[in-house]
Amino acid sequence: MPIATVQTETLSEGEAKRFAPLIAQLVRATGPVSYDYQFGTNGLLERLVAASWARPETLFCAACTTAVIEDGDLLGIELGFAGPNFYTFKANLAAMAPELMARGEASYDELAGLMVRAGKASYLNAHVPDDVYYLHALAALPQHRGKGLGKALLQAAMVRARAQGFRELQLDVLSDNPAVSFYQAMGLSILAELRSPELSRDHGFPSEYRMSVSL
Repeated sequence: MPIATVQTETLSEGEAKRFAPLIAQLVRATGPVSYDYQFGTNGLLERLVAASWARPETLFCAACTTAVIEDGDLLGIELGFAGPNFYTFKANLAAMAPELMARGEASYDELAGLMVRAGKASYLNAHVPDDVYYLHALAALPQHRGKGLGKALLQAAMVRARAQGFRELQLDVLSDNPAVSFYQAMGLSILAELRSPELSRDHGFPSEYRMSVSL
């Protein structure tokens, strides 16, 4: 049953620390084929998301995240930022590599392989314009799906982006993701479809959609 009222909020410092172990699961759920290919399934995504989560202005930072919390539990998240920050925050996360290796949280071989695979996967993402709000991740935990969380989080992101002067909200989603129909029902349309013959043939990638809605 849908919960009666869905309220979104920014995370307090304590909440961000408490919910940190759940974030990689939510991130991976937005595109398992892509994340499994790029990061593998040996915990590298979990380690990098944990490092990024605690560090502002990196790709998976808590400071970029809006959440739905009920009775002290995390139900779902929306992670997004100004368009050009996608590239800045991605570079900031990559710049943490020496620190991660020094702490034993990632090996050189793991990060070198990630760079190669992420480089190939990046061609599936259209350029993110400077004047749009880029929604990087939107997900609910499995036990809380079907409660209207995605709608509430997306609507909140659109209101926030409009108030901040962005002309559009944009996102990338794999074409076989059931969320495509949800985004269309929320007013988003497909701007572009990109496909990699190599990733499709060798790793089961569908094409990727860039979707947008005017604000």
